[in-house]
Amino acid sequence: MNTQQKRILAGAVIGIAIPTAILIPLPKDNLIFTAYAFLLLAGAIAAASLWQLSTGGAKNYLTGLAFPLALKLYLVLTIGMAVVFIALDLADIWYLPPLWYSAIQVGIIGYTAWKLLAIGAGQEEITRAGDAVKEQTSDWKMLLADTETILTTIPPGMKESVSEVRDAIRYADPISHPAVASIDESLRNAIVQLKTLIAEDKESEVSALCKQIIDHVRDRANRLKLLK
Repeated sequence: MNTQQKRILAGAVIGIAIPTAILIPLPKDNLIFTAYAFLLLAGAIAAASLWQLSTGGAKNYLTGLAFPLALKLYLVLTIGMAVVFIALDLADIWYLPPLWYSAIQVGIIGYTAWKLLAIGAGQEEITRAGDAVKEQTSDWKMLLADTETILTTIPPGMKESVSEVRDAIRYADPISHPAVASIDESLRNAIVQLKTLIAEDKESEVSALCKQIIDHVRDRANRLKLLK
């Protein structure tokens, strides 16, 4: 159990203790019992939702801000409704039938549940999109990593040409696309060939291959622009 989950449990206990302590000395009727039951239910729903959020992995705008705000609105409405109608009841100003109170609360719970489910669906969509982007950029990142590795062991005379290749790859669009798959494959083969030429200390051939790689990267960028 992590610190956040301990705080959620502590909040749930406080959420039960406070309304209980307030309502114990009050004269009891069906409306007060109904309000008390929905206050406890609100605490349970909030605690369960936050607990689920704490075990949900990566955080983003939806889970980090929108989700808690939806819960806060629900708690404010539930607590505010209890305070107002219990006060009106005890002052003999107006008595809201418990059935109507329950109907309003069910409506609030339904709206909150719909909102939380929508937020959850949005989180799943963000996760799926993020995974898709990672998959589409992984090959290009590997290509960049290979180029940077080459630079750590390259002779000084070849470093400038390979650095230009590294920069061209670094600042290119990393997203893969079927339309440029053949170019990506050519670039991977060219990097392998570049390693071989460097190992054989063929400086002029390394320089020529670097220019060819940069041309391929530019051609790839132009094709991707046409697709957007």
